[in-house]
Amino acid sequence: MGTPGGGRSFITPRFQRHFNIVAFANFDDNSMHSIFRSILKWHFRIGGFSPDVSGMEQKIVAATMKVYTQIQADLKPTPLKTHYTFNLRDFSKVICGMTMPTKKELTSQDQALRLWAHETTRVFGDRLINNEDRMWMLNAVKECTRAPFG
Repeated sequence: MGTPGGGRSFITPRFQRHFNIVAFANFDDNSMHSIFRSILKWHFRIGGFSPDVSGMEQKIVAATMKVYTQIQADLKPTPLKTHYTFNLRDFSKVICGMTMPTKKELTSQDQALRLWAHETTRVFGDRLINNEDRMWMLNAVKECTRAPFG
């Protein structure tokens, strides 16, 4: 409920006392990097992945962060696209998808990069509704693979 006006009615303090307000501050980039990097590092170490793959955790998190910030900045929710709300849960879904394969299934840097691109387009791209936004997403993934991964 919002402030009165614009079709919203006044809420009495007596009624409001039955509800709580829950809010939290967004993580800064360094916190998100360290949290998700440690998750990937732990998974790659416990899973016994090759050094090529296990050394990519920083690049994977940096590329995901870049796509995440770009999509939040460029694809804002509109009345037609109300579901274009991207949050920390989407970021964590990409990282969670990177932890699904075993060392037998993920043996090279190329496979890890392809898995990251797939997970990113699955989490962020499947929500997009028109070809213009899908092309924007593919270009964003392409640019984010060039920067951290070379």
